[in-house]
Amino acid sequence: MNDTLDIQTVDSTPDAENSQMELVAKMAAGVLGNHYPDHLWMVGWAPGRTLVIKNMAIENGKYGFTVDAARAATVSQLEREIMIAGGELLERCGVRRGRWDGEMMNYLSLEK
Repeated sequence: MNDTLDIQTVDSTPDAENSQMELVAKMAAGVLGNHYPDHLWMVGWAPGRTLVIKNMAIENGKYGFTVDAARAATVSQLEREIMIAGGELLERCGVRRGRWDGEMMNYLSLEK
């Protein structure tokens, strides 16, 4: 078992918002990786400081959530919002919170 997070980044346009959001996205990936280990989280961002987070094991990344990073008053508040939303996504898809078992998830088959 590898206890270190493998966070990969993609080059982005060098402007102040992208630089800041890259750091926020790495923090979000760390929060999700620590609370829900081994899940295939993809964290990106959209203009306006909005995090876009998907679990790539659920319908090949079809499902996810957004977090308005600009709205958070503190880093702790943002971390908590990310953690709660990540867990809620897992629960809505019928997956228990915690370490991922490696099974790809099909949301439609979980609704039955």
